[in-house]
Amino acid sequence: MMDDIAPFRLWLCRAYYLGIGLLLVLWSIVPFDLTAGSWPRPDIFYCITIAYVVRKPEWAPVWAVFFVFFMRDVLTLAPLGLFTLLIVLGSEVVRGNIQAFREYSFGLEWLWMGAIFTAITIVQQILLLLMLAQTPRFVEQIYLIVFTIMAYPVIVGAMKYGFGFTRPRPGELDAWGKRL
Repeated sequence: MMDDIAPFRLWLCRAYYLGIGLLLVLWSIVPFDLTAGSWPRPDIFYCITIAYVVRKPEWAPVWAVFFVFFMRDVLTLAPLGLFTLLIVLGSEVVRGNIQAFREYSFGLEWLWMGAIFTAITIVQQILLLLMLAQTPRFVEQIYLIVFTIMAYPVIVGAMKYGFGFTRPRPGELDAWGKRL
C-alpha cells in the first residue's frame, strides 16, 4: 500500500513544482508597470528552485528545472537556453553538495544562494556582451541581484511556515528508503 502512495506523492510534488514554475513564468510576462525606470522584480522562481533543491531535491529534478526555465526563456524572448543553462548548472552545484548545504546554517545557505545567483548574473552579462547582444543596464542587474537575495529568506520562511517545507533531518529516508 505504501509503495503505491510514495511514487504518486513524489510525482504530485514534482507537478506542484512545475505548476508553480509555469504560473510564475506567466506572471512574469504580464505587464504590471509600463513606466520607464521601474524597479526589477526579484527572481522568485530561482529562490524557490534553490529552496526545493536544498530541502527536497527529488521534487525538483534537473529536467523539471530545465523545462521551466527554458519555457521562461521562450516566453520572455530571452536568449534561448543561456539563463536556463546557468540556472541548471547553479542548481546542480547545490545538488552535488547537498550534504554540505544541509549541514550549513541558514545564513551560509543564504550566502551561497546569493553567490551562485550573482555568478549566474555576471556570467550571463559577460556572455551577452561577448555576443554583442542587448543587455540590461548594470544598475538594473545589481538591483535584481540584491532584490533576489533579499527575497530568499521570505520565500524559505513562507515555504517552511506556510507549507511545512523543511530540511530533511539526519537519517531521514526518501520515498524509496534511500537515506537523505
